[in-house]
Amino acid sequence: MILNGLKNNIMQKIKDIKTVHIELTDKCQAQCPMCARNFHGGATRPFIRNGDISIEQFKEWFPKDFLAQLTNFYSCGNYGDPAFAQDCLEIFQYVRDANPTCRLALHTNGGMRNEEWWSKLASVIGSENTSEVVFGIDGFEGTHELYRRNTKFSKVIENMEAYIKAGGIARVDSLVFKHNEDNIDALEYFLLGKGVKSVNFVSTTRFYEMKKFAVQDLDGNYEYDLEPATRPEYKKVPNTTLESLLDKDVRQQAMSNAVIKPKCMEDQGIYVDPYGNILSCCLIGSDYLEEPLKETLPIHTLRNLSVQNTKDMLTDIGVPNCKDGILSGNTTLWEHMDNYWNGDNKCMTCIKACSKTMYNTTKHIA
Repeated sequence: MILNGLKNNIMQKIKDIKTVHIELTDKCQAQCPMCARNFHGGATRPFIRNGDISIEQFKEWFPKDFLAQLTNFYSCGNYGDPAFAQDCLEIFQYVRDANPTCRLALHTNGGMRNEEWWSKLASVIGSENTSEVVFGIDGFEGTHELYRRNTKFSKVIENMEAYIKAGGIARVDSLVFKHNEDNIDALEYFLLGKGVKSVNFVSTTRFYEMKKFAVQDLDGNYEYDLEPATRPEYKKVPNTTLESLLDKDVRQQAMSNAVIKPKCMEDQGIYVDPYGNILSCCLIGSDYLEEPLKETLPIHTLRNLSVQNTKDMLTDIGVPNCKDGILSGNTTLWEHMDNYWNGDNKCMTCIKACSKTMYNTTKHIA
C-alpha cells in the first residue's frame, strides 16, 4: 500500500532522522492569550510542570553520533520559550560541537535575558545552513504587548539588536490581528532597518469562525478582546465550521474524506518534549500533555475530542522516551502510526495539521 507517496512500512528509524524539534522547557514569562499554557492570557493551566532539560540530561539523551546525522535542530515551544531554559546556551553549543554544519534555530518572544546572553547565543548558533533566531514581534510598543503579554517591546528590540550585532541572523514572525494590521508596512520597514533578515506576517488560524477572543487576568476576569484580521490576505476562514463539526456524523464524514500528508515523514523529523518523550510532531506532543478544557466554546469541545483521540492513538502505538537510550540504536518508531493516516480511524490532530480539511494549506500557520 502507498500512503500519500510513502510506503507504509517506511516509518521513522532512528538512523534516518534528520530533524529534531525539541522543547527545552515549558517555562515562559509571557502570557499570550491564545497559548495553551494559560487560560486566555491569565492563570497558568494546572498541567504545566515547568520542566527544564539540563545539559547533563541532554548529553545522556542525545548521543553525539545521533546529533552528527542531523541537518536541522531547532527549539520552538508548545508551552515554553527555549531562551528561558536554564542550559539553553550549553545545549546549543553541545549540538554545534557535535555537528558543525547542522542548521540550528530558536523561536522566542525575546523578552528575557540580557544583551550579553543574546550576543553569546549568536556566536553559538552561527550562520551555517540558515541557522537563525526567530523573534515574535506583533507590533510597536503598546500594540505588541496586547498579544505578547508580560513582554516589553523595547526589551525585545534591545536583545534582538545585540544578537544581530554579534553576527546572528534574525527573522521575525509577526501575528496579524485587527489591532495591528494597519501597521504592517511600518513594522516591516522598522525591523528590516534594525538588521532583521526577513519579516513573516503570520495568519493565525486560532480564531476559526470566532469574531473575538476574550482576554482574562490572573483571576479570570475579563480585560479586553482580541479580534481577527480583516484584511483578506490575513483573514483565515475555515473550510468547515467548528459548529458543524460538533455533529458526530459531519465530523466523521470530514475525517473520512481527509487526505493526510504527514509532514513528520517528509521532514524525517521527531519532536521531543521537556520530559524526554518522543512524538511525531509538536502538535501530537501538545495533545499528549494536555488536560480537558471546560467546554464553553465549540473549540473547547473539539479540542477535548481531539486530545482524547490522540491519547487513544498513543496508547496503541506507544510513546518512546529518551531516558531509555532509544536514540543510541536504530529502533523503528510508531510502527502502526500509518493506520491513523488512513481509513475510518484517522488522527484528528494529523487531519488538522497535515490535510486541507480545515484550511487550504498544509503549511504550518499559527
